[in-house]
Amino acid sequence: MGSIFLTKPTKKQKILKRLAIVAVCLLIFILSTLFVYFIATKTKLDGEFTAPGLSAPVTIKFDDNAVPHIQAQTNEDALFALGYLHASERPWQMEFNRRLASGKLSEVLGDSALGIDKFIRTLGIRRAAEKQFENYPIESKRMIQAYSDGVNAGYKRLGWALPPEFMILGTEPGIWSPADTIAWSLMMALDLGGNWNKEFLRLELSKTMDTHHIWEVLPPYPGEAPATQMNFAQMYRDLGLFKTTQATEKAALNQRPLTNLPGDVEGVGSNNWVVSGQKSATDKPWLANDPHLGLTSPAIWYFAHIEAPDIKVIGATLPGLPIVVLGRTSKLAWGFTNTNPDVQDLYIEAIDQRDTSRYQLPGGSHENFVFREEIIHIKGQPDDRFIVRESRHGPVISDVYDRAKALINTDRFALALRWTALDTANQTLVAGLNMNRANNLEEFKSAIKHYYAPMQNIVMADVDGNIAYRAIGAVPKRNKGQGLFGVAPAFGWEKQYDWNGYLPLDALPKDDNPPKGWIATANQRVSATNNPTPLTADWNTPYRFERIESMLQTTDKHTLNNMKEIQTDAISLSAQELLPYLQAAQSNHPLAAEAKRLLANYDGRMSQDSIAATIFNAWAEQLTRRLFEKKLGKSFDLEYSKRSFRPGVHKIVQMYANGQAGTEYWCDKPETAEVENCNQAFDESLTKALETLSDQLGKKPSSWRWGDVHVAVSEHRPFSKIALLKNRFEVKRPTAGDNFTVNLGFMDHSNPINPFIVTEAPSMRAIYDFSDMDKSQFIYQTGQSGWVNSRNYDNFADTWSKQGYLTLTMAPSSITHTATLKPSLEVKPAENKKPENRAPERKKK
Repeated sequence: MGSIFLTKPTKKQKILKRLAIVAVCLLIFILSTLFVYFIATKTKLDGEFTAPGLSAPVTIKFDDNAVPHIQAQTNEDALFALGYLHASERPWQMEFNRRLASGKLSEVLGDSALGIDKFIRTLGIRRAAEKQFENYPIESKRMIQAYSDGVNAGYKRLGWALPPEFMILGTEPGIWSPADTIAWSLMMALDLGGNWNKEFLRLELSKTMDTHHIWEVLPPYPGEAPATQMNFAQMYRDLGLFKTTQATEKAALNQRPLTNLPGDVEGVGSNNWVVSGQKSATDKPWLANDPHLGLTSPAIWYFAHIEAPDIKVIGATLPGLPIVVLGRTSKLAWGFTNTNPDVQDLYIEAIDQRDTSRYQLPGGSHENFVFREEIIHIKGQPDDRFIVRESRHGPVISDVYDRAKALINTDRFALALRWTALDTANQTLVAGLNMNRANNLEEFKSAIKHYYAPMQNIVMADVDGNIAYRAIGAVPKRNKGQGLFGVAPAFGWEKQYDWNGYLPLDALPKDDNPPKGWIATANQRVSATNNPTPLTADWNTPYRFERIESMLQTTDKHTLNNMKEIQTDAISLSAQELLPYLQAAQSNHPLAAEAKRLLANYDGRMSQDSIAATIFNAWAEQLTRRLFEKKLGKSFDLEYSKRSFRPGVHKIVQMYANGQAGTEYWCDKPETAEVENCNQAFDESLTKALETLSDQLGKKPSSWRWGDVHVAVSEHRPFSKIALLKNRFEVKRPTAGDNFTVNLGFMDHSNPINPFIVTEAPSMRAIYDFSDMDKSQFIYQTGQSGWVNSRNYDNFADTWSKQGYLTLTMAPSSITHTATLKPSLEVKPAENKKPENRAPERKKK
């Protein structure tokens, strides 16, 4: 018989058993807590909620697309409800925006955000917002205050169950104020505002490059001469502006986080057009708009319908602002594109060598800089204290912008920024509030006269069949052919470069019911060629406008499908111009013959399933590097994420085709003894493109689909920077197009893993049908919710990627959720107090 021996557990085994029990209990506790957290943090769209600050109940009904329909008894209550929704549905986005505009990101993100905080503090965005709000009309102040109160009430309702961004970063929402709303409108103006970055790039290139070569890298508008004949590169060198020692590699690399400061990113723009009834199959107008902005998760837009005594509007709101920015009322609709005006100028200020607190004025006298101290709290680190200087032109940015500090002799010079949006007179949100209440086009045109920044092209139409266009905003008056015309930094001590007032409204481009039956803008030149006071010298290339124009002209009676076809069109006119040089290129790469066969009949259509599109873009990217990478040096590395340099490629190819002298400078490789020509550059770029594609995508060109590499990435701020969180919080989808198609897909060519990643694209598409406004349509690339665990976080993404649309209606056929906001029943303390200055009651005898 066998026997069983029972051994007593050792002390070590007992400890391990207890530890295992503790670990299991801890795991159960963590999982239970996470379960409760994710249940508690699901967006609550149903029920009754008390909202102190309301004067009467507000009903919010959500349709099948999670678009809220707000019904309020007063205008202020309606905007309170919008603020409440923005805070409830997009809490982290709102908090991030508030901190970004105030220069307070470092408090939660640490010193990785210090550079952007210092830049925003130097500009004084929130300081300017406070001053501007002081001058707002009292009615507008009340409405903005109501919105702010709604935001704070929405935050309060969230309680402890905040979105994961707050929990992970260990923070909570701050108090929202009217100044935060104005500041966020200024940040949008900075994003769309002007060309200071391009001025700085021209300055940076001037250290090592001649002016005529700079005009080849950054050429003028097609068919036009440079805006100035001044040799600014020589002018700067003669002045002794640049540092005499080579800027360190570290100084340039440290600027990488600041290469994408808001403003002057090539892909930021838009399309809009309006078609009159005479060109419509319905005999009523069509209006289409697709703003091209940086893609974020959640999206920049939040759609809403607002009804109150004076408001009946539906469309795209910006969380942080108390208005429908782009949309329609029951009577009219409108759409924006960026005018791309020159509303920013850099000024070189000469520092007084006897007293560095002073700078030179016209005439040789000197004036003190205005100084202020800024203190930035940094998570886990001591505060950063720094001094901001301001000249008569504006804040000195060279004190905080490392590329400037590495470039110019900061002992003798400073760079100051003049920008319209910082003016105390800026009351852009007054225009927005009035636009939302306009009952007809005349009232709408009157409302937009208050608009200041960022300058926009606005097309509009009404139910009576009228169509119109206005360029709106403040822009400096510049005289063509005089001075530097704002293309490069000016001498601050020369009076000729000072701004001489703004163009009057009547002088800005406009159009009403044109005979051709349509109006379109796509960031192209909108002022006449012979205009003595053009708005800028840095218009976008006209490829998108020319494609829209041709499609509007070729159809006599437009339908909804026509509108969609135009808005999602992926023919690249830029590619069509360059294709002959690729098709003629020679290569001994093993896949060259197959690639040439695929390209033989290619028409430049950048569809998701196109293989030729992938080959063309890989060749164009390699050609761009071949022409510019070594000639531009660090400037190329730092700029290639936000500009394609394609206009420069077109310029040099055109010079070569015309036999114009100077192309050898660009096509020659300085590291070789041989002098290469542009045909060799075309050939070598094809070989390099095929090598890169075969290494990254495999040896079968049949698998090189454009949609597999041309992927729109909606960045989450800040979790796109964290590998463990990136894939959960980002939204990614394939998309058609390139940098120059109507269906824009602007690429970050500096991305070392995939130079075709899309960072700017149609952030929203909308089409307004005036035959039945409730059949209007929209889409954008994520979803209504900012909560990553909500089904509405990315539920629009597939439809957007497949170029589909959703119905935008004020009368939804079904309602999925209903919320009611009710005023607080608490008695205000003031009502319990005895009236002041009242004589005491006498006692009865």
